[in-house]
Amino acid sequence: MLAIEVTFLTGRYVATAYNTRTASEWPPHPARLFSALASTHFAHDATTAARSNERAVLEWLEHQGAPSILASDATPREVVTVFVPVNDVGLTDVDNEAAALDAAQTALASAAESADSKLIKKHATAARKADETLKKAIARATEVPSKWVNPRFGHRVLPEHRGRQPRTFPSVTPSDPYVTYVWPDAGPTDDLRKVLDGLLDRVVRLGHSSSLVSARLVETPGTPTWRPAGDGPETLRVVESGQLANLERAFAHHCEVEPRVLPAVQHAYTTGISHSAKRSHKSVFSDDWLVLRRIRGPILPMSATAGVARAIRRTLMSFAEEPIAEVICGHSADGRPSQQPHLAIVPLPFVGHQHASGALLGIALVLPRATSANERRAVYGAVASWEHRYRQEDENTPIVQLNLGAAGELYLERVEWSSVQASLKSEVWCDPARVWYSVTPVALDRNPGDLRSRDPRKLAAATDEAVRTVWRSCERIGLPVPRHVEILPSAPWAGAEKAQHYPLYPGSADRATRVLTHVRLEFGELVEGPVLVGAGRFLGLGLFRPEPSR
Repeated sequence: MLAIEVTFLTGRYVATAYNTRTASEWPPHPARLFSALASTHFAHDATTAARSNERAVLEWLEHQGAPSILASDATPREVVTVFVPVNDVGLTDVDNEAAALDAAQTALASAAESADSKLIKKHATAARKADETLKKAIARATEVPSKWVNPRFGHRVLPEHRGRQPRTFPSVTPSDPYVTYVWPDAGPTDDLRKVLDGLLDRVVRLGHSSSLVSARLVETPGTPTWRPAGDGPETLRVVESGQLANLERAFAHHCEVEPRVLPAVQHAYTTGISHSAKRSHKSVFSDDWLVLRRIRGPILPMSATAGVARAIRRTLMSFAEEPIAEVICGHSADGRPSQQPHLAIVPLPFVGHQHASGALLGIALVLPRATSANERRAVYGAVASWEHRYRQEDENTPIVQLNLGAAGELYLERVEWSSVQASLKSEVWCDPARVWYSVTPVALDRNPGDLRSRDPRKLAAATDEAVRTVWRSCERIGLPVPRHVEILPSAPWAGAEKAQHYPLYPGSADRATRVLTHVRLEFGELVEGPVLVGAGRFLGLGLFRPEPSR
């Protein structure tokens, strides 16, 4: 499989439809992508071997057929005709002599209608002389242009003295500024893939020069929304064998000056979206939470997340039946860390609001989706025993106590989703989205190096390693590989704390300290929460919230 993703850096795509100057093209036709690659190839001043390798890649690509396309809906901008100054004004006698020839030919045509032989002969002679004068002017300007520049024509370069031509600039604004082209049956070799990746890295535009893009290869594209179909209702331009040679011949004719038409073949497409394309991905963690809301006690900062989660787990273990279930303690019967998903204890902070304080509002007990009835019963039984320990006869809802040592006693109450403030509601943390931002920093499974290094090379290497680690962490919890991972230098949510404000994790002398960092995740398809990523996911670190819908 081969997949090429194009990102529109300005959030819009500027290109005219092939069959009308007043409409926008969407999605970008595969032939236009190929032309962008070819243009990038010819513009690069590379060695003969490098140019030969890129040409081989383009010739291979033109044989791969019509690709499927993943593209969102797009909103066209209202097209307005504007009048722009002509750029290629002349400073020689050529323009004047051309105007003189036009006048002479017009006069000759009028004389021919009069049937006056003397008048026709007179204007024919004038037209012939005007034509010879124009040819001499063109020859002079071509041989030594600077010698024949007439200072009297200098005003022509000023915008107010240039002629104006009507132009339209149709464009569209896609709801998702990404388009992915997928050739499911293509199997490029590693060498071809490497050369193509380097070529894509240099592509700067698709369509009009203002339509800036970046392009790259992706391993896990989403489900296509446009598919080649023999009887499809839509028509897109694609390429076939010989496309690169056709572009070279076309360029030799127009030289980017004369009007031109993109050489291509028409192919029918269908825009039918399968049911599977509308489904969202889910992690191994369930969105069916048991929530404990803070009633009173110390106001804890979100940097205390892991410590509070550990205290909750110790408390649940103290009230659980023997032997303690693996889903609660996170260890198998032989004392080793569990290889299966188990209970995640997630303190929920107040973030994402202009008045957010970052204080912990409650704790969510998050079970794996694959939890058995016995495992669920073990967790709920431990919570019930905890509640029974502190239950008062006059209480409808029991309030439990959590001993935090020197910090004091924290009082919690089990509540329903519908009866809590926004930061404790399911939709805040679990709504489907493509873009997710970390609320608590991710504890990376591997040390990537110094993510705050002042050395650009060390920083780039550490960032790349961190990105790869996050990819693997997402796969570990059952999510697809993100389309983009961004390592963030600061907390992305209002009220959230920077990673460096958190205590060392895990904080024990016999275990390696994990690097903490905030992260932005972007997936090719919808992902449902909860999203808990990294080594601290069972203790509330690596908790994400979906990007708010606009």
